Amino acid sequence: MIPLARPWMTAAEESAAAEVLRSGWLASGPKTQALEAVFAELTQADHAVAVSSGTAALELALRALGVGPGDEVLCPALTWPSPAHAVVRLGARAVLVDVDAEEWNTTAEAFAAARTERTKAAIVIDQFGNPARGPAIAAALEGVAIIEDAACALGSRFADGSPCGSLGAIGCFSLHPRKIVTCGEGGVCVTDDPALAEAMRIARNHGQRAVGVFDAPDANLRMSDLSAAVALAQVERLEEILSTRRAHAVAMRERLAERYQLQRTPEGAETNHQTFGALLPEGRDREAFIADAAARGVQVGRLSYSVDRLGQVGEQGPLPMAHALDDRGVAFPLFPTMTLEERATVIDALEAIA
Repeated sequence: MIPLARPWMTAAEESAAAEVLRSGWLASGPKTQALEAVFAELTQADHAVAVSSGTAALELALRALGVGPGDEVLCPALTWPSPAHAVVRLGARAVLVDVDAEEWNTTAEAFAAARTERTKAAIVIDQFGNPARGPAIAAALEGVAIIEDAACALGSRFADGSPCGSLGAIGCFSLHPRKIVTCGEGGVCVTDDPALAEAMRIARNHGQRAVGVFDAPDANLRMSDLSAAVALAQVERLEEILSTRRAHAVAMRERLAERYQLQRTPEGAETNHQTFGALLPEGRDREAFIADAAARGVQVGRLSYSVDRLGQVGEQGPLPMAHALDDRGVAFPLFPTMTLEERATVIDALEAIA
């Protein structure tokens, strides 16, 4: 079975992990700091804060911006539930906003229509690594703090050439195994604001401002040096990861674009193809489609969720496009270690069952 994703681990990751194990310094330390420096450089940010997961990154970002009870936070309806759940966990209300029919990101117009006097922040997602229309969204949300959920978007770029993660007050990345680079679990927040960076560093470390000086009863959301070392080894070949993904995606689009409704990237922007997704036609049985692909040795999965259907965010307004993608969205295999033979098998199978 050709899987949806396959983490690319090499002798470099093994060597990096062994080096940390031999050093005796396993908790957050010099490797974590080195990873933070690399992420700051990649995103053109002044500060980076490495944490235990992408979800932790989102929650720390919201807390640093002062989100709490009585606040509203705008959030795309189509997403893994982490962004909306982070909002709810802080006692605020997640206001879900529908996504565009072609790019699958929330538009500037939709964000503008959803904001109210209670809107404290907005989470902007680069869905499946596809860059949102950053400048237009920033203009529509002027006066509202923006958190960019760039969990999937390392290496993607907006139409103006700026890196994903650089939109708004704080950008958040994930290092989960299905992301562009991974260390198993991990996350990184990037920001140009030193006060926000300091707030997140304190909050990730039990609320400890200095040794023995605690500001609040906080948790341990630090990244370990073992994780950071593995992530650093991955980042060293980021360009190879990105170029290989893009080559596979181009070949797949050439054969599949006429048969499937694929995600469109804004003109001038550059996506990393973290997930290669499609929207099946109305009436097509997704489970039967997935079973047909599996019978041909190809894993196909559900694309994402419309968060209003999960039960944690309360009743929301009409979200027709998020519901369509929730019902009929599928994800196809794409990963940097995919061989040409595997790619051909995937394309042939998807053509046969289209």
